[in-house]
Amino acid sequence: MAFAANKVCASVLFTDIRHFNKIVNILSLEETHSFLNDCFGPIVETVLKYEGTVDKFMGDAVMAVFGSPIKHEDDPFRAVKCALDIQKKIEDINVKWRKPLNFLVEIDIGICTGEVLAGNVGHVKRMDYTVIGKNVNLAAQLVHMCNAHNVEILIDGQTYEKTKDDFVFREVGEKLLLGFIKPVMLYSPETTAAKKEI
Repeated sequence: MAFAANKVCASVLFTDIRHFNKIVNILSLEETHSFLNDCFGPIVETVLKYEGTVDKFMGDAVMAVFGSPIKHEDDPFRAVKCALDIQKKIEDINVKWRKPLNFLVEIDIGICTGEVLAGNVGHVKRMDYTVIGKNVNLAAQLVHMCNAHNVEILIDGQTYEKTKDDFVFREVGEKLLLGFIKPVMLYSPETTAAKKEI
């Protein structure tokens, strides 16, 4: 059975809890469950606030999409604004969890904008709507590079080009990433207010 899929331009956002492997060794199973829900809550609320789609949960990670199936002309802006708002909400998470963990909770975010294939993936007995493609893989790589570059948010060049007039960015530099022939220019938005609002 063939599943229909369409090419769309979207901004894909991944979040990942930094040092989660360390966290699960500190907390009990019940505490880990409560901790994940405390982290996922503000992430999901913020994605929905900017009319993005929560695609899936993967362990301690969240994948969200801006541009499929709901599309806006300013989806890249919404994705970056969402990322900045999530970082602000981490302060509330730390009020509860800093003492039990004895360190600050940090959530890394990677965003990539570009062509993806959107549609149902899986089997006739079990399928999910999602987006796939190299730009999804790039966003997934970026989220895992945040710690090494001492930033909380990393975006690709296409996201930057579409939002450079809306935020203040720091150029991180060109990086040769897995699956890409040419180096990818990376940027990190400053945690300041956006120059416009939705």
